[in-house]
Amino acid sequence: MSPQHLVVDLGGVLFHFDHAHRLQRLADVFALPADRIDVLLWRSGFSADCDSGKYPHAAEIRDRIRTATGFTGSDDDLDAAWCSAFRPDYAVLETLERHRGSRPLALFTNNGPLEQEALLRLYSTMFDCFDHLLFSHRLGHLKPALAAFGAAARQLGAYPDDILFIDDSAANTDAARAAGWTALHFQSRETLEQTLRPRIQ
Repeated sequence: MSPQHLVVDLGGVLFHFDHAHRLQRLADVFALPADRIDVLLWRSGFSADCDSGKYPHAAEIRDRIRTATGFTGSDDDLDAAWCSAFRPDYAVLETLERHRGSRPLALFTNNGPLEQEALLRLYSTMFDCFDHLLFSHRLGHLKPALAAFGAAARQLGAYPDDILFIDDSAANTDAARAAGWTALHFQSRETLEQTLRPRIQ
């Protein structure tokens, strides 16, 4: 029997992801070197803490970014720069919608409340077709930890063998298989089309 839930990653699947572009955009907005921003907000562990749910509200994350960087501009400018790593892949969205059949469609991503709030506002149509939005900050665990896959399955109300998972990270797809999920390593929209067609019938 084919899996009853189709679950996909955000950055690298539904959206193109370019962290270097984000660092440069933040450097322009914050008037700081990109390497310094990387140290302050990523290599410090701050971004991972956001993704894991340590800071449950987007407003608190903005305040902490302002404190760390000295940024005094608008929330809109901060949000746009913070989320500039993400660029929608409308071809992937169209493929998912066409091949999902009657199955529930879920998003499963390592991201925090600022990304969830800002991306849904900036790109609302990219999320309209999803039945479930599984953000790591709400689950309390990050992929590829097995606990993240267990928490996601519980949120879906699904048995592991009822889930087909698509992610661009081999570590994440390996962990999904270890959790009992069916997993496909995403490479391109074309290969996604080829692999979904026989599986989603």
